[in-house]
Amino acid sequence: MSLFTSLFGSHAPTQRSTTKALVYLSGAARFEIENTGEEQYQDALEAICGPRVRTGINRYETALLKLEDKNPHDQNAVRVEILGKQIGYLSPKAAILYRQQLIARGMPKGIGQCAAVIRGGWVSSDGRKGPYYVWLDLPISH
Repeated sequence: MSLFTSLFGSHAPTQRSTTKALVYLSGAARFEIENTGEEQYQDALEAICGPRVRTGINRYETALLKLEDKNPHDQNAVRVEILGKQIGYLSPKAAILYRQQLIARGMPKGIGQCAAVIRGGWVSSDGRKGPYYVWLDLPISH
């Protein structure tokens, strides 16, 4: 056994990967699954979309869906993020259906990726602001 091998071993250390599998989910381009809790994330949505405009926006993005197994309010919670910013959650029913999709694909702890559309974000001539809403294109029925 060489000095190098005796000091450092003959095998590279095994390390568990902390990355999760990315699972792309594509619906029928109907964007029927509404993100919930947007009212709490309006600042994040405005940061993503830019300043509100008179006619509102219709902006397409990619959303990441991350499991929150330790969420104190819902053990099935699924957080929705766009451009690294949390913008809400799947509804409880949609979260269960989404988790079933991950299990069916053999990746029960995967991170989902899907198309999203952000709508709204208007501002009226008298300064009133309309909220942003996010709809997801997922292959689940709600």
